[in-house]
Order: sequence, then structure tokens, then C-alpha cells
Amino acid sequence: MKAKKGLISLCVAAGFLGFVKDSSAGKIEFEHPDAKNIMLKDIPPGPRMYAVPENCKLDNPKFIAKKAPEGKKIFNDKKTANCVACHCAPGSVGCGNIGPDLDKYRTTLMTAPYVGDQVKTIDWLFQRIADYRVQIPEEYKDHPFFNIMTVNLTTGKLTYDQVCALTAFLLSLE
Repeated sequence: MKAKKGLISLCVAAGFLGFVKDSSAGKIEFEHPDAKNIMLKDIPPGPRMYAVPENCKLDNPKFIAKKAPEGKKIFNDKKTANCVACHCAPGSVGCGNIGPDLDKYRTTLMTAPYVGDQVKTIDWLFQRIADYRVQIPEEYKDHPFFNIMTVNLTTGKLTYDQVCALTAFLLSLE
């Protein structure tokens, strides 16, 4: 693809989708007929609030103990949630260091203060995994540090049951 004078070209790695902006005409033309629809599909829906489902008994230690192994598997599965790409947890192999280490989560990070004076509760943690974007204080909405975690439930990447299992796994880390 050649850029011409007065044109800006952009290639997107998947199939070299691209658009050309003709700055003199003020319009965008897509080079691939489906490029616009493909690119728009990758934009997640807006942030959504979620409640912990009634069948997700995260206030029950026996439920947490039963559900945590499933959450650990999801946490470490690079095709499912890929939490391990950014976070380390006990038993993780090849974990990343972009996000905090989650070892002893329940007794350390779960009790640590969070920006905007938000109180960390089980509901807060479930929401954090489901769609963290509603928890970002207004003054940090455009800060890249607060916009890097995967949006799991809103995008359909994970189910309610999988978010419940991940939450149980984190709550089991004492």
C-alpha cells in the first residue's frame, strides 16, 4: 500500500485492512470492502454493571473452595481468560508482570485502598473481573494504566459462571 501526498494510510495486521483518509476531502475511504465492519466489531460495548448471580455463593467458604480450582484453570488458560498474561498467582507458569501479583490476594490486595475511595467487596471483585471499566474514577478514564485489563463479561469472552470461578479463585488466595 503506498501513501500518496495528502493521504494517511493505516494497515491493520489482520489481513491488511486499512483506511485512507483524504484530508483535502475530509472523508475516510476503506480499502477493503468489509474493513469498517471488521474494525467496528472489535470495539467493545460500553461499560456495564453486574451483580453476583444468586447461584454464585462467594460469601460461602465451602463454595469458594469447590469453585476455586475451576477458576485457577481459567486464570491460567491462555485461550480462555489469559489472566496469566499479566498477573502471577500461585501455580502459574510463564506469568506476566504488567498487573499485580495476586499471591495472597484476599489478605493483601483485597484489603488495600483503591482510588476514588472505593471499598473492595466480593461484589466489587466480581465486577472487576466482569467489566472493570465502571470502577475507573472519572479523572482516570483516559489514563492508559486504568484501561488495559480485559473486559470479560460485557464482550462475551467469559460467562457469569466463569467470572464466578475466577472470583472464587482470587478469594481463595490467602
